[in-house]
Amino acid sequence: MHSNKIIIRGGVVWSMVSADEPRTADVFIDGSRIVAVGLDAQPFTQTDDPTVIDATGCVVMPGLINAHTHTPMTLMRSTLDGVGFPSPDAPSTMPRGQDWRGRLSPDDHYWASRLAIAEMIRSGTTTFVDMYRDMDQVARAVVETGMRAALGWEITTFRSDPHEWLPYDERTARRTFDQCGRFAAEWHGKGDGRITAWIAPHETSTCHEPWLSRAARLSSEMNLGTVMHVAESEREVEFCRTKYGLSPVQTIERAGILNRRVLGAHTLLVTDADIRTLSMAPYTAVACLGCYVKLAMPVTPVPRLLEAGVNVALGTDGAATNNNLSLWDEIYLNATIHGFLAKNPALLSGEGAIRLATVGGAVGLGLEEEIGTIEPKKRADIIVLDFGKPHLAPLEAALIGNLTYSAGGHDVRDVLVDGKVLMRDRRIVAFDEKEVLRQAHGIVRKHRAAVGLPLRYGRDLPAPVQSDKKGSPA
Repeated sequence: MHSNKIIIRGGVVWSMVSADEPRTADVFIDGSRIVAVGLDAQPFTQTDDPTVIDATGCVVMPGLINAHTHTPMTLMRSTLDGVGFPSPDAPSTMPRGQDWRGRLSPDDHYWASRLAIAEMIRSGTTTFVDMYRDMDQVARAVVETGMRAALGWEITTFRSDPHEWLPYDERTARRTFDQCGRFAAEWHGKGDGRITAWIAPHETSTCHEPWLSRAARLSSEMNLGTVMHVAESEREVEFCRTKYGLSPVQTIERAGILNRRVLGAHTLLVTDADIRTLSMAPYTAVACLGCYVKLAMPVTPVPRLLEAGVNVALGTDGAATNNNLSLWDEIYLNATIHGFLAKNPALLSGEGAIRLATVGGAVGLGLEEEIGTIEPKKRADIIVLDFGKPHLAPLEAALIGNLTYSAGGHDVRDVLVDGKVLMRDRRIVAFDEKEVLRQAHGIVRKHRAAVGLPLRYGRDLPAPVQSDKKGSPA
């Protein structure tokens, strides 16, 4: 029987420690931690009987960090194709029967999250940030699959009303605020510390005052960070200007949210004054360029933010708008689109884009001492990419460029989180991936049948089995 010691042997290790160049080295893991990196390191004895992962011809690097997504939305994939960002004049509409958001049960959200986790593992993501409802189910999926996640139950203060755009609703506000606090108290630190809870006011136009200020106080009382959408749309900017006489950034500053760590998804429509304000706060802007390109939106001004000293991380947003959860697409887009718009191809380097998806995410989560690089004492959140393929050759003098512009999720061979192997030789070993796919197909078939829509594909797939597990902390 093997011990809990692992050696990843003979790969080209890009530790992403600031001064380190990629080099051939071994990575030694004991339990959840990295204990040594280097060809000359020998921390284990023969009696330790370590598991050896041969990484010859591969690149070994830190796992990617998806700093903004909504995992329950995987079942909504492709339901919003060709539709722009919603507004009072153009609310998003889905084909008849495909508005899954109003139909999905907590159990459906559980399977949707497991589907998202499978997709992220396959593309090398080892940590993700999620804000949505039914977060107990997302947390349960994280615990059971071995992933690492930062999770927040969204605080929203409006009701659905076809005759009014985002009308304030006191009952919804109180219910979701209580759910956010209850979830954070129950789940923070669960899954052997792999789950961190965050306070999650949805956005300045969908989480009205005084609930923004209450969210800030709750964050302080519970000693937790805040995750929310910030300056995402013209609609939000107009709302804040009309209601508060402020920009979205000024609105959250006045509410006290910027006094503590914030993950601000999008941060699209910001002025120079807003950026100066953010540079003085413990704020991370999360860019989700794949979503913006698909929805024909502006893009997060990543170079301006970085120049001002604002930390930046990368996210995918949800599968309803992106439509995939691969951070390799986000890395490519960040390394190309900013330079394209500025007519300066050197504006953001490939290495810089990859660091946003690793170190930037770790800093944003306050976990830079735990994850984001490969070095002794850090958590063993590591991915191995197979470089023995034509599109990744030649390797000499082109490793970072190949990672930036040529690599994709399909090149990820092995994934470890907290020293536990979740995928080996492109096979997920942490859970039954086929069961997840079966459930996901069955859930969508169930909802289509409920509204009288015909089955189109996969008629031989069995119907889903309702889970009898409860969303309790572990």
